[in-house]
Amino acid sequence: MYEADELDAAARTGWSVVLTGRAGLVADPQELEQALARLQAWPGERIDVVARLRPELVTGFAAGAD
Repeated sequence: MYEADELDAAARTGWSVVLTGRAGLVADPQELEQALARLQAWPGERIDVVARLRPELVTGFAAGAD
């Protein structure tokens, strides 16, 4: 499961999306190289492994100050 959220307290708006599915490590060297080329590590850190989530269910909502 993976969840991403964004809240704007000043505007009193936000959204949340949840992906549920099977996750696993990217093992194919070519796929791993392509993924690492698109990712950026936190400062002072490095990325050694990449996980992939194959979504089976996507849910979410938006909240606003209508």
